[in-house]
Amino acid sequence: MRVHRVDPIQDARSNMVLAQLKTNGVFDKLILNTLEKISREYFVPVNSLSIAYGDSPVSCDIPGRYLFAPQTLGILLQHLNLLPDDKVLVIGGNYGYTATVLFEMGCKAFVIESHPILVAKCREKLKKYNAVIESGPLKLGLREHGLYKAIIVEIGLNTVPESVIKQLEEKGRVAICLTMGELDSAKACVFEKKANTLHEVFTIEANMPPCTEFIEPENFTF
Repeated sequence: MRVHRVDPIQDARSNMVLAQLKTNGVFDKLILNTLEKISREYFVPVNSLSIAYGDSPVSCDIPGRYLFAPQTLGILLQHLNLLPDDKVLVIGGNYGYTATVLFEMGCKAFVIESHPILVAKCREKLKKYNAVIESGPLKLGLREHGLYKAIIVEIGLNTVPESVIKQLEEKGRVAICLTMGELDSAKACVFEKKANTLHEVFTIEANMPPCTEFIEPENFTF
């Protein structure tokens, strides 16, 4: 008699896609298939394995550094309108999950990461993609490989940095969680660049603790 073995990790991924993404308006099949395919637990610290597929940001064991909640990432990706071969910069690569999602979607991902531990983790986990992962201040972005079709800022900030705006193509889009210093007052936002000015495309309430690694003057806020 054939015994059906249940894979709890695969079940957790499938439930994540159904309960956190599909039921919250993420319908892009490429995004859904990619997020169901990738082993999210591979990109979180060992002590966070039990919450890898939860609906909240996951700490990367560095102060102020978190992996986006699945719902937040899925919604942001959907509103970036990415196509294969689009150049996308990830600011704050963490353990490399978001960049892996981009590669699996066919994009050309570039990563800037400032913390030595996260740089090492990111390079280890993205090895098979021959990814460009640079170490340096997050606030400078990665100018030498721009301009970018999209930029994903995977840290909670109070404003969209000027350096990010300058590295976007015209009509390029930036995804970011803007915070007011409280966990429950963050917004996941997508903006489009037109004539060197950002215009809001989408915004939704989101969980994302603020990161104090760099604070920009509040010249652009939600």
